[in-house]
Amino acid sequence: MNIRKVQFGVMLMLLWAQAGWTQISLGPYVQRVSTDRATVVWYTDKATPGVLKYGTASGQWLGIIKVKAETVHAAEVTGLKPDTKYFYEVSDSATTLATGAEYYFETHIPAGVRAPFSFIAAGDLADGSTNQKEVAARMIIERPKHKFALLLGDIVYSSGTRQEYLKYFFPVYKNLHRNLCFFPTLGNHDIKTSKAAPYFEFFYTPANNPEKVENYYSFDYANAHIVCLDDELLVSGAALTKQLDWAKKDLAEAKSRGRQWLIVMFHRPPYTSGTHTDDDFTKAQFVPVLESAGVDLVLCGHSHVAERSFLLNNSKIVNEDLSNYPKNGIAPGTVYVVSGNAGQTGNLAGKHKLMAFQMGDIGGFEIVYINGDTLRGKYMKKDGKVIDSFTMIKAGNFTRVEISDPAQRPLQYVFNYPNPLRLSQTPAGLKIVFELSQTLPIYAAVYDLTGREVARLDNGALLRPGRHVLQWDGKGSNGEPIASGMYFYRLRAGAQVHAAKVLLLP
Repeated sequence: MNIRKVQFGVMLMLLWAQAGWTQISLGPYVQRVSTDRATVVWYTDKATPGVLKYGTASGQWLGIIKVKAETVHAAEVTGLKPDTKYFYEVSDSATTLATGAEYYFETHIPAGVRAPFSFIAAGDLADGSTNQKEVAARMIIERPKHKFALLLGDIVYSSGTRQEYLKYFFPVYKNLHRNLCFFPTLGNHDIKTSKAAPYFEFFYTPANNPEKVENYYSFDYANAHIVCLDDELLVSGAALTKQLDWAKKDLAEAKSRGRQWLIVMFHRPPYTSGTHTDDDFTKAQFVPVLESAGVDLVLCGHSHVAERSFLLNNSKIVNEDLSNYPKNGIAPGTVYVVSGNAGQTGNLAGKHKLMAFQMGDIGGFEIVYINGDTLRGKYMKKDGKVIDSFTMIKAGNFTRVEISDPAQRPLQYVFNYPNPLRLSQTPAGLKIVFELSQTLPIYAAVYDLTGREVARLDNGALLRPGRHVLQWDGKGSNGEPIASGMYFYRLRAGAQVHAAKVLLLP
C-alpha cells in the first residue's frame, strides 16, 4: 500500500469537509427506466440543489435536469429514445459529485419488438453474509449481458430497516445499481419496519395501477410483459380485490397488444420444498388468476433454495419433460421458479413432486433469456456454473377448426414434446399430450409435407374425458426408418382438428 497516497486522500477529504463542499452519502442509482424515461436518485450530506446532466456520450450532454435543494434528489429524464444508452453526471450548483463511464442507463427496447434480451432475477439478498457478497460479485461479472434485474423480495435482513439498507444493500450493489435498474417486489422481511417504509423510500416503481400504489405494477420490454404483485401488504379485503382485478385486466391488455411472453414475480412461492413449503395464499389467490391469463413464467424468492417446476396447470404437471416446454395451440402451462438464495441459503425439506429441479445449500440467481418465440431460463451459481436450464417455445405453427359452440370444442389443450425429435436420444419418441372434455373417438396420424401419411397413431379409439398421451417413435407405420426433416401431425376429436409441425433429426 502506498502510504503517501492514503495520506493525500485523507487530507483531501478533510479539506473537502472543512470547505463545506457537498458530498454524496448514497447513490447515484437508476430507477423506473422505460422506453422514453429514467429516474436517477442520489443523496447528499446536506440540502443542496441537484443537477443531472445526460447524453449519449459521457461529457457530451444533451440536457440538464435541476431539482430543488434537498438531501434526497430524484431527477426524472423524459423524452428519451428507446433502446439507447445514456450517460449521466450528478452535481450540486458548483461541484461534480459523480461522473464517468460506469454512470449510465439503457432505455427499454420498444414494446412488441422481437429483439433478444436477458435479465437477472434474485431474492432474499442483503444479509451481510459472505454468500451475498460472492453472489453480488458474480452478478457484477454478468452485468454487461443483461438489461435489468428483478428483486424477488426480502431485499434486506432481517427487518427491512433503513440502517440495514445503508449497511448491507447499497454498499454491496453500488457497482450494479448505478447503471442497472432494479425492479423490486415486497418480501415478508421488508415489511417488518413501518410497513416497508424504507423500501418505499429507496425504490421508485412504475405504480401504473388505478390506486397509484407502488406495491404492484407492470412494464413491457420488447415482446415480454412483466408484472409485480404484492403478497405481503395488500392481501385481504378490498385491497386484494383491487390488486387482482388490476392483474386480470393488465394481463388481458398485454395479450391483446401482442405481448408474447407473460412473466410475473412475487415473493412467496406457491410451490416449494425448501426452507418453506407451498404458500397457501399465493396458490389460492394468485395462481388461478395467472394461469387463466396464460402466464408463462412465475419468479419467486422466500424459500432459500433453487427450484424450478415442470410445466404446470392447476397444480398438475402438463408436460413431464425435464427441460423443454413447447407452448402452441391452446396449450396451457406455467413454469414456477424459486430463486431465494442470493444472500440467505438453506437446505431442501424434501423432494417436491411438481419440481423438475431442486438444489439446496447454494447461492446464486436465475437468468432469463428471451429471443422472439423462445424463452430460456438458467440458474447460475456464484462460481458461474449453470446447474439448471429450461426452454419454452411459442411454436405458433398450428391450425385448428374454430367452433363457436364450446360444447363442440372437446380438446381442452394440446402440446407436444420434445420438438425437435432427435432419433439419437434414448428413448426416442414424440409425445402428443391432450385433454378431452367428453368421450369421443380420436384420429391421429403423422404426414410429410406433401400430405402423404407416414404413420398412423390412432384410428378411432374411443377415449374418455381426461388427459391422454399419444406417442410417435419417429418411424413409419411398419417400423421402417424415414428421412429426417419436417413433418406434421394431425389430431381430430369430433369436429375439432389440431395440427402442428415436428422437426425430425438424426
